[in-house]
Amino acid sequence: MNEKVCPIILVIFLMPILYAPINAEEILTIEKAISIAYENNPGMIEARKIIEMAKGDLITAKTLLNPEVEFEIGGLKKNEAGERKTNLDNIEIRQGFDPPGVRGLKSNIARNEILIQEESLRSAWSGVYLEVRQVYARIILDKKESELANDNLNILRQFFSRVQIRFQSGQVLKNELQRAKIELLRAENFYLIAEKKLKTDKARLNLFLGRSMDVLFDIEEELKEEGLKLNLQELTDMAFSKRPDIKAEELSLDSKIKNLTKEELNRLPSAFIGFQRTNEDYEDDYSVVLGMSLPFWNWNQGEVKKAKAQKEAQEVKLEATKREVVFDVYGAYLNAELTQKQLDLFKESLEEANELLRLANLRYSEGEIDFINYLDQVRTATETRVRYYEGLFNLNQTISELEKAIYASVREEDFLK
Repeated sequence: MNEKVCPIILVIFLMPILYAPINAEEILTIEKAISIAYENNPGMIEARKIIEMAKGDLITAKTLLNPEVEFEIGGLKKNEAGERKTNLDNIEIRQGFDPPGVRGLKSNIARNEILIQEESLRSAWSGVYLEVRQVYARIILDKKESELANDNLNILRQFFSRVQIRFQSGQVLKNELQRAKIELLRAENFYLIAEKKLKTDKARLNLFLGRSMDVLFDIEEELKEEGLKLNLQELTDMAFSKRPDIKAEELSLDSKIKNLTKEELNRLPSAFIGFQRTNEDYEDDYSVVLGMSLPFWNWNQGEVKKAKAQKEAQEVKLEATKREVVFDVYGAYLNAELTQKQLDLFKESLEEANELLRLANLRYSEGEIDFINYLDQVRTATETRVRYYEGLFNLNQTISELEKAIYASVREEDFLK
């Protein structure tokens, strides 16, 4: 009995594996897409490597100057006996030092560079975040447009069948049948275009996620109406506290100030200490060598002047960046506000369009409206439905652009931090 039962149990256990779809599509949520992009997008990987490069520069800045070693080998010229004295006469090891305070400032500037590159990483992320959200929303719109194009195609197929029946019964002329055929072919073309756009945008999203463009996935989310809760002043204040480009320019100004101080300190003597061993016929001795390097000829005036100009230029750049940020937020806010108002109009039009399509089908079936009138009403209803979903898409886009402008989420998400 057990020998018969065991194979049956084994088959039941293996059936889900044996009959599982080979190329099952991944269900890709926006959260998952953004998470994958953060880890795998090529721009993000490159920005992280630049941070590692800056960390390498910090190690160099914290390190003492390389020591110098000097060897003296005398007697290469032959003496009276025709012999050369090639022994090592002197050896000197010397360690130089920066002027007081310079090495510490160099280290601080290198640390600032790491922080600047970290802000550059955040800035790169804001761009990747926007691109992923835009393409993701575009795929949702593509799916909806494909669905609407298919619905419109089915409507026109039914419409063509009615015209064909009327033509065969002698109720309409042949040119109306031909016009109906043209409209049907036009609808089929729009459906094919919508399908092509969907495939293209899926491939584009895969590239942003840092993976092969032929990875299969599907999206089950829908575009939805979103509200703008914050006012312009609140959004501007957020941008000033969170924008990575402002923080990077502030860090760069701090580095320029430290660099000016460093160049002023470079006017001081830089000391060195060394060890020397003398090994000659008449002397065999050890000594400590002390000395200093003096910026005698111009007292580092050129580098000081250059550092001062760099600091002043950075101050101007920082103020210009702040003004640009104010404008970016202002423009993004106006766009979001406009698309929100437009969506309200599209929503109202959609309700009218759905009723228009219902009545057009009914009246044409009953012979109350002619061919051209029916066709015009079907097209108007279809275009209105498309415009509503494009309005949802545009609102999604402008809110994402606003989030990039302030480097914070107005959707109460944690992707920008």
